[in-house]
Amino acid sequence: MTMPISRRSFVGATVAAGASALFAAGCSSSSSENTEKKEGSLGKSNTERKTVATYSSDVLVIGAGNSGLTACVQAADRGLGVVVLEKKGSVGGGGVGTEGMFAVGSSLQKASGIEVEPVEVIRNEMSYSHNRANGAKWLDLVHASGANLDWLIEKGVNFTGKVDTYAPDGELPVFHWFSENRAHADFTPIMYENAKRSGVKFLFNCPAVELIVDESGAVRGAYAEKLNGDLVRIDAKAVIMGTGGCSNNNEYLEEAHFTNTQKVQRFFYGYDGDGITMAAAVGGAKTTDKLCGLIQLSVEGVGGADLSAFGGGHDSLVRAARDASSLWVNQDGKRFVAENTGEENNMAQFLPSLTQQEIYAVFDAEMFEKDYAAIDKPLQETLEKAKEVLENRARENPYGDTFSSDTLEGLAKAIAKGVKGISEETILETMTSYNALCRSGNDTDFGKPEKFLVELQTPPFYFVQMCQAVNVTFGGVQTDSNFEVVDREGNIIENLYSIGVDSASDFWPNIYTRNVPAAINGHNINSGRTAANHAADKIGSAASGKVEESGDTSPSFEETVYEMPGGTLRDGVYSGTSTGMFGDITVTVEVSNGRIASASQTNQYETSYIGVLAMEQHLIPGLVESQDVNVDAVSGATMTSKGFCLAASAALKQAAE
Repeated sequence: MTMPISRRSFVGATVAAGASALFAAGCSSSSSENTEKKEGSLGKSNTERKTVATYSSDVLVIGAGNSGLTACVQAADRGLGVVVLEKKGSVGGGGVGTEGMFAVGSSLQKASGIEVEPVEVIRNEMSYSHNRANGAKWLDLVHASGANLDWLIEKGVNFTGKVDTYAPDGELPVFHWFSENRAHADFTPIMYENAKRSGVKFLFNCPAVELIVDESGAVRGAYAEKLNGDLVRIDAKAVIMGTGGCSNNNEYLEEAHFTNTQKVQRFFYGYDGDGITMAAAVGGAKTTDKLCGLIQLSVEGVGGADLSAFGGGHDSLVRAARDASSLWVNQDGKRFVAENTGEENNMAQFLPSLTQQEIYAVFDAEMFEKDYAAIDKPLQETLEKAKEVLENRARENPYGDTFSSDTLEGLAKAIAKGVKGISEETILETMTSYNALCRSGNDTDFGKPEKFLVELQTPPFYFVQMCQAVNVTFGGVQTDSNFEVVDREGNIIENLYSIGVDSASDFWPNIYTRNVPAAINGHNINSGRTAANHAADKIGSAASGKVEESGDTSPSFEETVYEMPGGTLRDGVYSGTSTGMFGDITVTVEVSNGRIASASQTNQYETSYIGVLAMEQHLIPGLVESQDVNVDAVSGATMTSKGFCLAASAALKQAAE
């Protein structure tokens, strides 16, 4: 499989490093390295802005992820003219990492002889949510899901034909698999090509910044901003927002009861809650208090792909910290929960952290070794190396959150000295009392099952702070059954729709159940189709079926220049490191006869099907061929490309010194 490359290639069919973490999620896109809510740049406008270009269409879709691509293809199928605003330089959003899709009654299930009663799904979800989920919406989703999947097949989306429960202990065979390259290869480029063939106009690197409303409060389009600061205006009869969540917006996470948002680990950038902010600006009701998503516990400084195994992960420190057999304490040094909280649904593991200001884990060397042996893809060559990394972290303590000792008494002293609010006496009493419970085999405090009661007895002993880790959020905008945005009284905000993860609160209030695998991606597709069809019905004969444009319609693109050392390079082997999409990338360059003879890369977490592919097939050959670090970025792997080029630049600077 090849990937398009060009610094100006804003129409690639891949997307910036969709993580393997998004097993069953699918998000519309948005991008920028900003972890705070933007002030004053998003909202509504009744004022004419100075613009360089104007577009006119029947429908404006904001975000080209799984839900947005679905909406624009469906709208075009209905004969509507469609413009798509995309914040990134390519399509796909976080949804490129999705492995498949939920459906009941699909042609693939029927071909495999699989029968699932819709009521099984609905009863399961309603029970788990204690009937807080919207049963009417679940009914709509389940009964439309089979037809939605078959529609995707008609569009050329590649499902392998494999249908199962996703996880070995899953209950319902409703998971329809993409290939090993996920939506990145099997959904995103195919739907993008469908859209282009239907005349959909894509404006990349062009985020929406304001909704346009008329005197009655009805939405009539949006303003968008190009990378050079120029504004463009898009007039539309309906606006459909699929903007991919708010994991980078601290204010919205705090409204969802997250604590210590400065330490929240993020795995994608640019998901600033733009759609939530714009919907609220025109009177739409927010549901950020019910946010859930792909959220867990992690440890500061660990790369993003740790979340990929949903409770497993690729890092032995994180696994040991959130192991059900470890001891968890709060900011007072007291135990507060049975630590197997994620046993039934590991998405629930982070919930107890919402009740405390801080959360810490205590474990011993034996547990660390056990979890090292169980990691899915060891990053260290040996257990000894893994131990060395952990000991270095405890000794150097770069985050002020990790302590170790060969005795529990010594650990208590170190904790009391290094952690404000935890006394030596309290934490020592907590640890010794917990050990007594483990020896008795009976947790009389919180009822943790005996199989998880493992005494802290093998030195060294470790104490590390855990932080909340967010991949993608679900929820934020209240909608009706057609995914029209509504206000607090349930009144429709005319011509405005919210689809995808932002509209998911009615399905998963506060916790993603994972009982129905890939249900969020099923919702992405269903909400996109439902909104597009409803908009088409409302527009009716007023549809123009085309996109008109005027003014400066030149593309918006980012021109990045990396420092290439001048003069003659000294022969030798040099290495440089920079940050990619999910962690460090180290580029090693061999210089021979003053020229770059070869290059290689090592990384922690870049995705094999996007990031690694981009480096091995394009960036490394491009570096050697051009003898320049200014290699064209791979469309869809922008962050990886930047990290690679910066690391190569750092390596070559050494050769020039």
